[in-house]
Amino acid sequence: MNILLTGSSGFIGSELLKRLTLKYGHNVHTIDIANGVEQDLMFCQFPKESTIDLVIHLAGKSGVRESIKDPASYWLNNIEASKRLFNAFPDTRVLYASSSSAYEPDLNPYAASKYCLEELASRYPNTLGMRFHTVYSDICPRKNMFFQRLRNDTLEYATRHYRDFVHLQDLLDAIDILIAKVNVNGIIDIGTGAPVRIQDLAPNVPVRLNTPGEREYTCANTEKIKALGWKPKYFIENFLTKEDKGNIINIINGEPI
Repeated sequence: MNILLTGSSGFIGSELLKRLTLKYGHNVHTIDIANGVEQDLMFCQFPKESTIDLVIHLAGKSGVRESIKDPASYWLNNIEASKRLFNAFPDTRVLYASSSSAYEPDLNPYAASKYCLEELASRYPNTLGMRFHTVYSDICPRKNMFFQRLRNDTLEYATRHYRDFVHLQDLLDAIDILIAKVNVNGIIDIGTGAPVRIQDLAPNVPVRLNTPGEREYTCANTEKIKALGWKPKYFIENFLTKEDKGNIINIINGEPI
């Protein structure tokens, strides 16, 4: 299969790229801003639609707090750039990354951008929005994340928020299934359906109550994804209590602290 993958250098994209090429032998055309300005979705030259069988769109800006500081960049990168992509591939199946934040788009510009992305995609006949919940793994490409601070004893506070943590490998398994299920469109949650309170993961640090712009509770509706044959293999409590705690753990698409 000929696949166009955006955001191929990111936390999820880089691991997905390995799986698509090494495990399944797909021919993958990548686009990522890390490769230079010419690879920015707002300026790049897309391959011809006739040469692409599937688009997996993971590129975009994430992060609640940064979006509050710079909302315009989230509109540009998450909506305008996506519109350009959808227009370039109007008849091609597109799987795109959304977020659990889209459930409450009024809370912050990041959430609003993901909600608007879903509304935009609904105008195209063959799109599927994947609402990622809080993704984690032992890969840590971003510094100063929650679990890294927890392990290094540098965590200043926790919150009472509940988050639905989904392991990166479980997420990739879900994408595998969605690639094969060509008639599934609309929006689908990818998470365990079993939220965990952040405070319980870090019981020995102070609790911060004032966290504007952040969701209090996230829980994936797993009915659709489980009906397709998916179920999680990893749960955050088991992952954190493994004997080998030397791994640094990363969380994205959710900022519990």
